[in-house]
Amino acid sequence: MRQFDIIITQDPTVKVGLPDCMLFRSSFRKDFAQAAGATFVALFSIIVTTVLVRTLGLAAAGKTESSEVFTLILLGALQYLPPAIVITVFISVMGVVSRAFKEQEMTAWFASGVSLSAMVRPVLRFSLPLTLLALICSVWLSPWARSEMNAASDRFANRSDVSKVSAGQFRESAGGNRVFFVERYSQATQQVKNVFVVEDKPEERIVLSAASGSVEKGPDGQKFLVLNNGRRANLDETGQRFTSTEFQTYGLAIKTNLGTTPSLLMQNRRVDTLLADPSSEAKGELIWRFSLPLSGLFLGLLAIPLAFVNPRGGQSLNQIFGLLIYLTYSNVVSITQSMVTKQTLDFWVALIVPHALVFGLFLVLLARRNRPAGTPWFSQLRKRILMRSARSAKGGLTDE
Repeated sequence: MRQFDIIITQDPTVKVGLPDCMLFRSSFRKDFAQAAGATFVALFSIIVTTVLVRTLGLAAAGKTESSEVFTLILLGALQYLPPAIVITVFISVMGVVSRAFKEQEMTAWFASGVSLSAMVRPVLRFSLPLTLLALICSVWLSPWARSEMNAASDRFANRSDVSKVSAGQFRESAGGNRVFFVERYSQATQQVKNVFVVEDKPEERIVLSAASGSVEKGPDGQKFLVLNNGRRANLDETGQRFTSTEFQTYGLAIKTNLGTTPSLLMQNRRVDTLLADPSSEAKGELIWRFSLPLSGLFLGLLAIPLAFVNPRGGQSLNQIFGLLIYLTYSNVVSITQSMVTKQTLDFWVALIVPHALVFGLFLVLLARRNRPAGTPWFSQLRKRILMRSARSAKGGLTDE
């Protein structure tokens, strides 16, 4: 006959039953998911707003194509998905666990025999899928978005000066020595109406105005803006000699930037090309792409002990420490990336050591939070060993 003993204890080292553990984990996983949804929506809204303002500013300054504004906003937002996911994991775990301490929910769980270590499993089940998503975004999606944005910039830079002009607005040429104003411009027919051009040269300033014009190509492929029925005014560099002439046809050479090449930045390259590249720059880029998602996993674990709040003591400063740790963590990853690029640090050391340090800090803080106040760690370890031995011996005696 099997005997059962019911033990009521507040010792966090005593294991709780399976149903209680399932309730504990499911309740916190649900809270993590809700907090992550709200946090990510807020962060992504901030990102989209920032990219929107910057892209509209570039479009207003004539540095990008107005018809591609929406695409550039979407691509710009995709670049910041990995850090947004990492911050979402950290803030969600920190916020949920802190709220559980403030509302004394954790006190009730501790009284039922659950230790703070039991929080590791639900946090891992919550953060691992997001870490995988951040890894996909960091390795493939974000570089693709950056390369598409640079390709759009290159396409705009390779266009002629006149094709960049928006009707009714002043636009500066690629060389910075001309300013165009066109009242009307037809992309299909390459016709312009009411043109005003100011050109600065080392020895003089030229002002052209014409009622109409068109873009034509010469025998050698050079494009010209042919103005009809206009006036040309010249002012020398001293500002004392001014001449004005009228013309029926006037040709103005257009710079097309055909010699420019697309951007081939290391941040835009695909991961397979980076893995095949033995250069230190490629290794440094790989460090950043893999370290950023991993930081979300370890920050999620570190948020467990950092979120401790004493209900009697009011607000805790651990959230401020958490912010400082996050900033330090990001800076350390950036420093190791720079050191790998400069060949002053080994690739594997830079990839492992920062995360190992954070994981070690997590273990130390978790052990400290699990230990009752004022109890040395060796006394707590001895107590756990004795209690487990007593339960094993008691189980052997009562099991018949």
